[in-house]
Amino acid sequence: MSKRIVALICLFLMTVGFVFATGSREEQGKIIIFQSKVEITDALSEAAKRFTEETGIPVEIWESTGDDYRAQLKLKLAGDEVPTIFSVSKGAEADMFKSYLANISSGLIQSYISNPLSLVIDGKEVGVPYNVEGYGLVTNDDLVPESAFNTEEAFIKTLKILASQDLNTLGLSQESYFLIGHILNTPFALMADPFDFIKKYEKGGIRLARLFEFKAFASLLETIRDYSDNPLEINYDRACGDFATGKTAMIHQGNWCYGMFKDYDINFKMSMQPLPLLDNQKLSVSVPYYWVVNSQTTNEAQANSIKFLDWLYTSEVGMDYIVNKFGFVPAVSNISIDKLDPLSASVATAARTGNTLDWTFGLWPMNIIDTDFAPLCQKFFTTPYMSGIDLVNEIDKAYQSRLK
Repeated sequence: MSKRIVALICLFLMTVGFVFATGSREEQGKIIIFQSKVEITDALSEAAKRFTEETGIPVEIWESTGDDYRAQLKLKLAGDEVPTIFSVSKGAEADMFKSYLANISSGLIQSYISNPLSLVIDGKEVGVPYNVEGYGLVTNDDLVPESAFNTEEAFIKTLKILASQDLNTLGLSQESYFLIGHILNTPFALMADPFDFIKKYEKGGIRLARLFEFKAFASLLETIRDYSDNPLEINYDRACGDFATGKTAMIHQGNWCYGMFKDYDINFKMSMQPLPLLDNQKLSVSVPYYWVVNSQTTNEAQANSIKFLDWLYTSEVGMDYIVNKFGFVPAVSNISIDKLDPLSASVATAARTGNTLDWTFGLWPMNIIDTDFAPLCQKFFTTPYMSGIDLVNEIDKAYQSRLK
């Protein structure tokens, strides 16, 4: 009897050991994705399930709202169970989490990411771009000839002609980013090295109003004020509606506004054109976030995470989720853009060719667009004697005061 009991105990212990060992191996290779775009959570969960069915690799999804994500991410990375895939934005935020960013250059998807859109730290490829977003002049092609964007001079001439036709020529709107944040990015982004320029500017000694790019911006903004409707009387919905109904020839907006047009019967062709400040021919395009792999997890979990990102951005099933379920404008060259709306297609094409301007406003002092720049721009549009250079000087003072 005792031998039978001992044998049963041994068998039990072996079984338990096997279960725990198997569970441990599974846990070591499990993918945990922590992400903040709540609108894609359900679709991402479906995609993860499909990936698990194909590969046997378990995937768990954690989510947090965008406003709370960074604080939550720090807590998650310091916890007992940590995410294997999370997201960061390029620049200061990626640098903040630098010690957690694994080298994922072995991933298949890396060969489809153009240099301007890659995330490279210390010479290592560490990110996969979620998608791209971009903005410029969303244009009614029946009202505005393409030649209007060849040069700044041609553009200003066109504004004056359109104004004589009882049209709102160029629609800005009252919201902070749509009033000044996005358009102010242009002179910063036209610098030879925008990010290096901002570092030097923030050290002091540079006056924006003395720079060629900002002088030109000041002059162009005066022209927009003189030949367009007052943007303080127009909100985002109305700006899009007036464009859709042919009352406005152009709006300074991004590919995201195309969804606003679904309620209108639009019978004209539209495109997205660059703001030709100093003859600029590039759209403002950026990657809002990058998927990254946690270097502090097991080698197996990191390898599986790279497999997942490759599957998501290179497999037929994964690519279908990116475009049709997530609604992303693909930042990678292997995903077809044939079925994208015309604005998103323009952004995707610019991204793939590298014909883009950087987004620099993510490097500006936090909330400065809402709290400082927008009120100054409101003053500009309601004070006829305030010049564009006056506005640039006020923006300069506000920026420098936030650095003290």
